[in-house]
Amino acid sequence: MSRDDPFSGGVAPRLRRLDQELAETVTDAQCRDWTADRPDRVGFARLGQTRRELLTAAARYRPTTRPVDGPTLLAALTAGLLVTLPLLLVIPGPTRPLPLAGIAVAGVWAALAVRAGLRRLRIRRSRRAVAGPAPIDDPYLYAGLRRRIESCAASARADRSYRHRAAATDLEYALDWLSAAQEELPRIR
Repeated sequence: MSRDDPFSGGVAPRLRRLDQELAETVTDAQCRDWTADRPDRVGFARLGQTRRELLTAAARYRPTTRPVDGPTLLAALTAGLLVTLPLLLVIPGPTRPLPLAGIAVAGVWAALAVRAGLRRLRIRRSRRAVAGPAPIDDPYLYAGLRRRIESCAASARADRSYRHRAAATDLEYALDWLSAAQEELPRIR
């Protein structure tokens, strides 16, 4: 785990890591509640509210457009060009509208096929990953999340942008939900 202190850089990457960790924890807690392995009626919902507030704060750091995955986009464009260029050279009269449209469609389909294949490969690789202990069973989960959220809130309060300073309020709400979730720890009878 990387150090998350107020002077370690940008808040947005730390909020992304927190969101991923909370998503895993909430899913695990909800699955355990449904299977009654560890009955917890309210805890996962409050952790979900914590995640929601964290996502609201992260949205204040995000630009209006979503970034595109660079390597995937590059591979898709390369595949499209590798299909399009030979077709332009081989087909007679490639400047006529019908062959040109067919070549363009073939290039788009090739790009989409490569993108879908890379996504499938990423999913298969993540399924093969060795699963460790459940995140909800970590005894230091709440303390670690609290420290990291407080660190992000401190960085947000010190920012010049009013949007980023408003994220500190959202992170305070997330801390409130986190403490409420911690109070609702399941009691073993």
